[in-house]
Amino acid sequence: MGLRREADDRAARLRYLRPVNLPRPRPLDVLIAAVCAAAMVVEAAVNPERAAGFDPLAIPLALLAAAPLAWRRSRPIGALLLCVPGLIAFLLLVGPAEAATATAMIALYTAAERGDRRRSILIAAIAAVFLGGLIWLLAAHEETAVKALRLLILLSPIGVGEIVRTRRELGEAEEDRREALEHEREEEARRRVAAERVRIARELHDSLGHALVAIDVRAGVARHLGDPESAATALAEIQAVSGEALGELRGTIDLLRESGEPAPTRPGQGLDGVPELIETLRAGGVEADARFDLGATELPRSLGLVAYRIVQESFTNILRHADAARATLEVRVVGRRLEIEVTDDGTMKVGATAAPGHGLRGMAERAEALGGSVEAGPAGGGWRVRAALPLDGGLPA
Repeated sequence: MGLRREADDRAARLRYLRPVNLPRPRPLDVLIAAVCAAAMVVEAAVNPERAAGFDPLAIPLALLAAAPLAWRRSRPIGALLLCVPGLIAFLLLVGPAEAATATAMIALYTAAERGDRRRSILIAAIAAVFLGGLIWLLAAHEETAVKALRLLILLSPIGVGEIVRTRRELGEAEEDRREALEHEREEEARRRVAAERVRIARELHDSLGHALVAIDVRAGVARHLGDPESAATALAEIQAVSGEALGELRGTIDLLRESGEPAPTRPGQGLDGVPELIETLRAGGVEADARFDLGATELPRSLGLVAYRIVQESFTNILRHADAARATLEVRVVGRRLEIEVTDDGTMKVGATAAPGHGLRGMAERAEALGGSVEAGPAGGGWRVRAALPLDGGLPA
């Protein structure tokens, strides 16, 4: 126990002996300190009240009083305390000096502006006693009202610093409140979306699950019935139940589909549907080229569907958002990865934005579902979409 206490005491002594690393002063604060020191020296040189003329000792005293202002922002209390001895010595040597007064006011303002209300009150109380005595000593011939006015002027920077600090803190608190409200709104929106997804999933499960079970039961009955009339009745019931289920599914999907988005009229396609997309692009006035290098690779159906959707969305973006004259599509198999690259030479239309929209997010989500990725952005004066999809990420064909 004693050895441990001795080691702690040795470490504490080493901390006190360690040199203090002052932060690098700001150029503006260095300039303020230099101007204050120069003004004090000039005022000492032209002071008409000094019959003995200029005393060279005023130069180091002015530097001693003003130099701490270079660290007034990082060490406000230290700068204030270090200014005091130099200011007292300078005033005793030169007499009343406006430059020295300005230096003290800058130090007092910074100490209040960089602190808190308790510190400001404490500094004001100490400064009132100290500066009051100093004014009484150096300006004994002046009237009491003049002395009180001088003291009030010297203490005014403390009040100004307190006001500036309070306004800054109120602004920061308001900014924090706005950020908190924005974050709360985003969280609430995410909760509502999640709740809506759960509700839609529950509705789909209830409606389609019930319909599929009914279809399965009726299909099994129809399979084992030997009577054609009974089988036809079961098939008619299957048709009715499936039609009702499809209607409910279509209604639910319509709720999810964006306004103006057409409903699909045929099953999802694979890369064999890309030529039709190219013709659509050409019909829109964009010259399009496509190069396929798949070799003997047979793509899983889910992978082909995702690839088709990525190409479709890329071509749609070219027609909607880019004044392009030419577009190029490259689809190739590299190792165990399917790579898709769509480029164009267009520029973004007026009013369009480069921020990721629903289409880009949809492409990224489809690719991530298979373990792939999608990158989109400016390239070579135009726009490029590049997707990488693992061949083993899709379901078997």
